[in-house]
Amino acid sequence: MLSVCLSICLSFPHLANSGKTIILCWIPSHVNIRGNERADTAAKSALSLPITKMKISARELLPHVSKFCLDEWQDIWDCCEGNKLHSIYPTVGIVKHSKNTSRYNSVLLNRLRIGHSRLTHSYLLHEDDPPTCQFCGIPLTVKHILVECANLRDICEKYFTVPSIVDLFKSTDNHTVINFIKETDFYHQL
Repeated sequence: MLSVCLSICLSFPHLANSGKTIILCWIPSHVNIRGNERADTAAKSALSLPITKMKISARELLPHVSKFCLDEWQDIWDCCEGNKLHSIYPTVGIVKHSKNTSRYNSVLLNRLRIGHSRLTHSYLLHEDDPPTCQFCGIPLTVKHILVECANLRDICEKYFTVPSIVDLFKSTDNHTVINFIKETDFYHQL
């Protein structure tokens, strides 16, 4: 903090002399933010507790603390079952992303799993009409692209044959799904 103040003091005259307008604002950190106030109160109340001698090293304690935190996080996550991401990742802390999958492809796969993409849902942001399939004339959805569109059936059967999106992601390799999306020319639209 002292180095920041010193830097400001040294830079102030130079900036002011060069015609810059400088306005200093006080930001009240976490004052009056309920969660932070509760954390501060809990921390202060812990100061009055007696100090107990622990017969466990930090190395032995860390796994127990980690498990406790994961269990708490899981309890909160389990209350979000209506969340579409919950259906993809029902358990916290164990998501394993393939090292062979790029960030873009990982995001794309998650969009496909939950059924939301820029192509199928950006109309909501722009207050437009929902997009329709150029071949079928029905609303364009991720489900329609992946398993329903009759015009894409030949390409689809080249990569997978599944009745639903859930079955698709249970039985088909991620790279196969990406290759299908690339061949259908939806890759940069989703």
